[in-house]
Amino acid sequence: MPAAAAASAGQAVARELSIEGHGLDLARAEHLTMTRGGIERVEATSVDVRQGGISRVDARDVAVTMGGIAIARADRVSADMSAVGLSLTGDARLNQSFVRTMFAREVTVDQGAVWSLAAGRVTFRRAGFAGVVIARQVDGDVRVLMDWRGAIALGAVAGLLVGLLRRR
Repeated sequence: MPAAAAASAGQAVARELSIEGHGLDLARAEHLTMTRGGIERVEATSVDVRQGGISRVDARDVAVTMGGIAIARADRVSADMSAVGLSLTGDARLNQSFVRTMFAREVTVDQGAVWSLAAGRVTFRRAGFAGVVIARQVDGDVRVLMDWRGAIALGAVAGLLVGLLRRR
């Protein structure tokens, strides 16, 4: 599909693609740079988002600054003062950012928050917050909503309540 026809259909296909101030349904590019815009879906090698949003991105490298991504699937994800809904990645770097759910090999959090995280290794550089962390190794200063003892206690209480309610 030619680039002009694709752009008119809410799609863009290019080697280098730069988007500013408007949105697309689909963008395919080797390198995508977006500033203050929105894209429904991105397929690219590298993605750089500044003050914009993407619903779903599949890429090798994703960097988002003061923006948001609903679903990111990439080898490397970097978020700076941003939010990510779901991230499936190898390496992640979060700087003053929030991630709802993340699955990763290695994560570094610098003054950020993660609600649920499953990773091989997690490093919290400055004070961070995590809801639930499942990891082989966790380093640094972090406040966890629930550790393994809290999870056991919550499971025991939930089991008792379910048992009591089933008797009625």
